[in-house]
Amino acid sequence: MPIKKYRDFLDEETYEQTIGTADYLLTLGGNEFCTNRWWDYGIRKDSFPVLVHNIYRDSELHKKLKTIIEDKTQLSVFDNNIMIYYWTRYSYIPWHNDNSKYEGAITIYINREWHHDFGGYFLYEDEGELKGVVPERNIAVLQYGSVNHCTTPVNYEGDLRLTIQAFLGKKNEEGTQV
Repeated sequence: MPIKKYRDFLDEETYEQTIGTADYLLTLGGNEFCTNRWWDYGIRKDSFPVLVHNIYRDSELHKKLKTIIEDKTQLSVFDNNIMIYYWTRYSYIPWHNDNSKYEGAITIYINREWHHDFGGYFLYEDEGELKGVVPERNIAVLQYGSVNHCTTPVNYEGDLRLTIQAFLGKKNEEGTQV
């Protein structure tokens, strides 16, 4: 199965800490965001900006998220990098696959509420069939390998779509990333 969906991926305390951190960073007024402009053109095309903030590696939140992700997926967080993505109106990712660069990727949806009309769906192909995931509160989507997928644009009336993103690698017998 190329996709695994988890409900209530984060425990309530970690979820609240994550959404609180996302809100705080957005209103902090610092210059620590980058945008999707550094992504390859093929996975950004004409998308409106996606703001990206790395969760500080020495923070308690990073340690908690890394532990949860690695325990539940049995994969290591690639390059120890966990990011918050802030999807603005009309932002999306066109159809692509992450090829063999990573063993997998995980997206955790952290909006408190998400209306179906807001868009921002995760779509993927499974044996020729198109399937999708609504970005609802505390759902995580784990994708393995090179499954074709995309996200639909966040609609004009949609809220800022908030996700946690991490790319995943394999662990060897000693538990270190390969």
